[in-house]
Amino acid sequence: MSSLAERVKAFYASHSNIIKVLLYFVWAVLFAFLAYTVWRSRDQLLPYLAKADYSQFIPVSILYLIALLLAVLNWAVIMHAFEDSISLWMHAKIYLVSMVSRRLPGTIWYVGGRMVLYKQLGVPSIKTASASGIEFVISFIADALLAAVFIPLGLDLSRIWLIPLGIVVILGLFVLRPKTLGKIMIKLKYPLAQPVRTGQVIGWLLLRMMLVLTGGLMIFFTIRIFTPLEFHSLLFVLGARALSGAAGMLTYLLPSSMGASDLTLLAMLSTIIPTSLATVIALLVRIYTTLFELIFGFVFFILLNKSLPFSKLRTTSADVPPGSNSKENPEEGFNENGAD
Repeated sequence: MSSLAERVKAFYASHSNIIKVLLYFVWAVLFAFLAYTVWRSRDQLLPYLAKADYSQFIPVSILYLIALLLAVLNWAVIMHAFEDSISLWMHAKIYLVSMVSRRLPGTIWYVGGRMVLYKQLGVPSIKTASASGIEFVISFIADALLAAVFIPLGLDLSRIWLIPLGIVVILGLFVLRPKTLGKIMIKLKYPLAQPVRTGQVIGWLLLRMMLVLTGGLMIFFTIRIFTPLEFHSLLFVLGARALSGAAGMLTYLLPSSMGASDLTLLAMLSTIIPTSLATVIALLVRIYTTLFELIFGFVFFILLNKSLPFSKLRTTSADVPPGSNSKENPEEGFNENGAD
């Protein structure tokens, strides 16, 4: 291990209490920022909330939980294909903790957080980064495909708008070919333990598409909190959700999509409801999804910290390619039984 890594490990070992306090401070800041967002938007929200149909929050909450379950499952099965020595439950816990970091500036916290956590389990960082890349491609394909299907049903658009969405789908499917994935991992010097099957890739896509459709339903019922939107508009809302997701993917490397997802959703919804209400919907969706993410993330942060202490940096051979010489002790890493 490099001297820098040794110094980092020593720092973590001697400042464990400070690290723990700092982590809880970050959570407090995130909750405070959410509260500030609500307070800053009160003039837009209050008039609509005063005449809202609060019973519609029930299906919204249920649909969010279903969407979250699908998101967790999607990541777990993708990551399991790259590292099957870790339980699906541990994959789920890491996802629920790391998803909160999407609210921090820069994707490095989101993907990097996963890499740090998995490295403590002896998983090479390149595997985690590769799985995150596949998750990104899967998401982009699903969003583009569903947008191409549903948007024309609600808007009289020229077919030329389907060309960029079709290109995204074709390129993404090429990357996801089992042979292509296998070659990529071989070039990275971390060949997959077992080849990815076509059925697995189809399963990943179906899970993500179900997630997008569930999210669209959630937005539809969010609109119905404030106005009795007819069900014939549902297909368009599903397409709007898919297109906003694709727009967010285009700014994946920027903090919290730099609002691209919210602005796209606002622009699309403004074609069927007043712009002021569309603004409130986009804002409210951002607020309650962030709140749910913080709550679930914090709970699973505590659960994960019991089995994978954040205040301890363990030495592993995770980032040493197979066949390389290493003086690291692989026994210092976690195994599957110790992970849970």
